[in-house]
Amino acid sequence: MSEETIAFKCGSCKQVPDKPLLKDKNVEIVAIEDAMDWADFKHDTPDLNTEIWERALKPPAKGDLKKVQVYFPFHMSVGETFWTLFRPAYSHFNGWDEHPEEINFSAFIKCRFEDIISKNEKKAWINVRVEEVLLLKDVCNKIPARDGAGYLDSFHMFGEPQLFQYKDWIFLDANAQSNLGIWALIKRVKDYNHLVAYGSWEFHSNMVYCGNLIIPEDELNSFMHISE
Repeated sequence: MSEETIAFKCGSCKQVPDKPLLKDKNVEIVAIEDAMDWADFKHDTPDLNTEIWERALKPPAKGDLKKVQVYFPFHMSVGETFWTLFRPAYSHFNGWDEHPEEINFSAFIKCRFEDIISKNEKKAWINVRVEEVLLLKDVCNKIPARDGAGYLDSFHMFGEPQLFQYKDWIFLDANAQSNLGIWALIKRVKDYNHLVAYGSWEFHSNMVYCGNLIIPEDELNSFMHISE
């Protein structure tokens, strides 16, 4: 493996997964998730063994050079660009269901991997340049709407999903004994349900897909009883 590439072995199978596929013709953005933590400190970069350090509470701005700590399943090379889902620190650790007020400060971030600061077998500090920032609350205004019929069908393959509502947001989450799972974030705008983010995760990947997909009312209603 090149010294300019950062990748980590799976803790279970001890293999390094392939680089993620970051294109999908059905959505505008394919992003990685749960593979990096955004720092928010002014002092020197902490040692990789330091667990407690300041995480970012708000998204970066376009043009920023930011320090991030990356870990499995991150797999990228210096010079590559990629999208990632940024969640402020509290929801990053505990989920939007615990901190729904942070949904409006969550964003898809396009980054360029600039250089490696330090690394070991499990973690690395790297610098990334922020090229684009798309707040989740702005997706409906920035991406043209398309038909999203059928996009929630996969939830029927799991047991009854979890659902919570916060203001104009609806969040669905389902998993199979914590081995693999999916989630969907829907923004209610007037009489329409806009699927703006769809997550899919398993042992070796954690991906998020961004679009502006209109979910038919009857398809969403099949889940709405869960929150009652």
